[in-house]
This record gives sequence, structure tokens and C-alpha cells, in this order.
Amino acid sequence: MDPPSNLSYLHTPPVKPNNYSTVTRVAKENARLRPNQELFIHRELDGSRSSLTNASLYQQADQLARFLVTQGIKRGDVVALAGPNTLEMVIGMLGILSAGAVVLNVIITVKTSLDVKALFQLTRAKCILVDCGENNSLLPPVKTMLENCNVQTGETSQDDKIKVIFLRKTDLDGFKTTENLQKILSQSIDEVDLPHVYPEDNAIIFTTSGSTGKPKLVLHSHFDFASFPFSLIPSTVDYELMLFNDRPFGWIGGTPVSNILRSETRIFMDPSVSMNTENVDFLWRVLEEERCTDALLAPFVIHDLIELPQKDTKDRFMLQHIFTGGQMIDNYYTRIIGKFCHEMAIVYACTEGTGITLHGPIDRTEPLLAGDVGPACPGVEIRVVDPQELPIERGLTGKIQIRSLHLMKEYVGSPELTKEAFTEDRWFRTGDIGKVSSNGHLILLGRESDAIKRGTRKVYPAMLEFLLKKMESVKEVCVVPVPDKRLYEEICVCFVPSGKITPDDVQRYCEQNLFTENTVDSLGEMPTYFLQYEVFPKLGSGKPDKKAIQVDASQRLGLTGVGASEN
Repeated sequence: MDPPSNLSYLHTPPVKPNNYSTVTRVAKENARLRPNQELFIHRELDGSRSSLTNASLYQQADQLARFLVTQGIKRGDVVALAGPNTLEMVIGMLGILSAGAVVLNVIITVKTSLDVKALFQLTRAKCILVDCGENNSLLPPVKTMLENCNVQTGETSQDDKIKVIFLRKTDLDGFKTTENLQKILSQSIDEVDLPHVYPEDNAIIFTTSGSTGKPKLVLHSHFDFASFPFSLIPSTVDYELMLFNDRPFGWIGGTPVSNILRSETRIFMDPSVSMNTENVDFLWRVLEEERCTDALLAPFVIHDLIELPQKDTKDRFMLQHIFTGGQMIDNYYTRIIGKFCHEMAIVYACTEGTGITLHGPIDRTEPLLAGDVGPACPGVEIRVVDPQELPIERGLTGKIQIRSLHLMKEYVGSPELTKEAFTEDRWFRTGDIGKVSSNGHLILLGRESDAIKRGTRKVYPAMLEFLLKKMESVKEVCVVPVPDKRLYEEICVCFVPSGKITPDDVQRYCEQNLFTENTVDSLGEMPTYFLQYEVFPKLGSGKPDKKAIQVDASQRLGLTGVGASEN
């Protein structure tokens, strides 16, 4: 027997054969086998509740698909989908897929409507399904978006313009369309034939956050999703699954496709609800009322739950599992165990590669190493390489690459970016920095693009941020580069306090603790500047907008134009 390799390589064999199927085929089978199962449950801040069963979802999506075919939509055409987390959006998504078309997820809260126009032009979208939300709450940004795009504004068909279909009754001046989901469902179009959809067919286009530049359009096939064996929930559970997940439908971590494929009942609400700290008690009441067994929660929601007074959990209702990810998770977050859940786990994923690792179940008997995201998910290969893309030994820091059958097909409209993303032997360059531990876990250290270029050193902010989050009275922290004439970039610590604390206090904490931490190079990582904020500007994901903070910090320090430009 060959001795085990000491190279930074991880692989977990698949637990079951690939499911050579499509989202639409699985949805049809769910409607036949479990017609009355409530698959999607929507809760709103006023306490109201609405749901879709497998049967009602499939029947309405099937009718919508036939209508799309009557409008000239063909297999492989791109149909945009824009709106908040609603049941109508789930029907819209499955309807597009059932028509053989490709879903283009559009986030209405994009920076400008011109971004959406560029998406339509790049993908050659033929149609857009729009949900303006309850009581048409999103009508103003929707109108602005449509006015700046090449869409039809009358009832007469125009071949060179994008057709607009509203998923609920909407009165929008200037867009005289009579079609909405309610009217479509009342039409007699059973005789319309739907195209056959194949596993390799294109299915969904996700847009990346654009936090490192222009958003990219990530294309996945039906096979990518249907065959992926990864599920948040362990296969050994013996209870009926009720999963809470309020992540936006347009993100890969929030797409309803996963729930359809696994027939997992999903409880959701608009993401803006959990973004507000004051709503955390309401969120917990929803979890309890729906008797949720598991929940995918953002780290800031876990923080809010931990800070809740004990009286709010006096009935001792607990989730089986809480899953989280998206940032450095440390021992602070394990306080959730035993109070709100029996076990927790950390998920590492990306838009291009879906699930990559899963660390859990985690208990509080051993310290949780920050950045430890666990072993590879079934069917996924991981390796860590040096600048020449050669595998390095375990314990050394390098670039993280992944390989599996479930990677994206391409970046739509960007063959150059697609080529840059993959090595010749189909390893995907994640852009993350990390290492493989001696026990076979992947340890994340940060983004390669986030590296602060301080002289000849590269400093990764994530580990500094992890250290500073341990400091009492620090609520949020963001480490960014600022220009420097001599070193090109310097390190600036920006923080939001939760108590009485000053920049001098934070500086002293770094001076006293940094050199004892297991950082890459503690001497070269000592920050130079410390700035206090009342609140950070945020991205749509809820994460701090690092680019905006970097620009503001440089201006406050009077360093703009004297050294490095923005990363």
C-alpha cells in the first residue's frame, strides 16, 4: 500500500451515483408522489403565511411554461426573472425551466438600471418575468429598470424588444400589457406542446456580487444541480425536514431549485427582514411556529440570536442544525449550540462551484479554528497550489482550486474570463487563499484579490479581522488597504463599536495580541491606521462594502492620489 500523500489535496468520494435528470422532471415526479406536501412556505413581517404544494407549484409552472411557448420562447432562449423572495417567483422560475428556457436571475436593487440593460444585451434575453412585490412595493425601481431597457411598452408584439410579463396584477403607466400570472392561469392552452428538456441543457444564470469588479454571469446546467450529492442535511436524519432559508432566490445559496430537487420543505421570508437586528425575535417566532428542524442563517443573524435575552427562548424549542458561512466563523458563533440548536455546521461554497466543503456537526468540546471549513463535499476535489500552480505540502499557504462534475459551464459572454478561470486540466481557480490541515480540513485565509500589498509582503485582511473580532466592544471590523507613497499600500483597521472603545484602544489591543497569534507574518501585519465608524456601508448580501470603506478611509486619512489605487 502506498503511503498517504503529504500534498495539499482533498477528495471525498461520491455517496451515490449521479442523478442524470432535470429540475423539471423532478418537479413533475414530486407532484405525482407527494402532491400535498407544502414545499414552499412564505412568511411576512405582518405574520401572514402562504404556501405552495408540490402539485400547485407544478400545475401553475406548467401553465406558465405553455404560455411562454405561445409567446415564441424556444428551448435554450434566455428569460429574465426579477423580483423579491415570493411564491410567484418560484412559479416563474420553474415555468421558465419547463418551457425549456434559461433563467437569468436579475437583482432589482442593482446599482443602476443600465446594469440590467447590459445583462439583457449580453444574454440576448427574449422576455422578462417581473414580480413587483406585495402591494407593488418595488414598483418604482422596476419602472426605472424597464424604462432604461429595450422592452415592449404596448400590447403589440415587437420582435426587437423584450416582452414583459408581470407575475402579479400590476398597474404600471407606460407599460400597457394585459398579461399577468393570474390571467395566464385562467387560459385554455393545454394543447400547447412543451419542449423536451435534457440534463445537459442550460438551466440558470447567476450573477456574482461584483464586489471585486464587474459582475460575472455564471451558467449552470440542469445536471449541475440534479446530480450534485451535497445537501446541508445529513442523510442519516430520521425527522421530517423543515428548512428555513431566507437567502435571495437569485443567489446559488438561495435558489429554490435545491429544495425542489430534494423535496425539502422550505420556509422563507424577504431577506430584508433578517437584515434588521430588531426583527430577530420575530424570525425566531417564525422558526418556532413552523416547527423548523434546520436553518441556514447568515453569521449576523446568529450574532443577533446569541444576543437575545434568555426569556425569548424559555420554551426550549431548538433547531436540529444551524448552517452558516460566508465569513470567518470562530468560537463566538458556537454559543448558538445548546441554546438555539443541537448542532451547527459551516458551509463553504461559491457561485461557480456550488458546495465545496461542509464542516460539521460541530460541538463546543473543542476550540473552533477560524477559517476551518472542513473536508470536501462528496464528489469534490480540492487542492492548494503555489504561484506556479503546483501542489504544495499540507500546512503551507497557497491558492485554492477545485474540480468536480458540478462546476459551472461558463461565464456567459466572456470566453476569455472562462478560460482564465480554469486550468488546462479543468481545475477551477476559486481566487481564495488557504491551506490543508493535518486532519484533512480546508482552512480559509482570505481572498487573493483582498491581499494588501505592503512593500514586498502580502497581508490577508481576513485573519486580522478575525483577531479583532475577539476584542470586547467591537461589533464589526473591516481591514482595508490605503495608499502609501513608500510601501504602495498600508493597513487600515476600520471598526464599528458596540460599547465604549476608541481607535487607540484597538491599536493597543493589536500591539498586545498580534504577535502571539498564528498569523502568516505578525510583524508585517501590524496595522498603521485605525478608524472608527458608526455604521458600515453594506452590499446586498449584508456584508460590509469593502470598496466603499476603502475609498472613505483613504479620504478621511487624506491619502487619496498619493499611492496605490483601488484593488
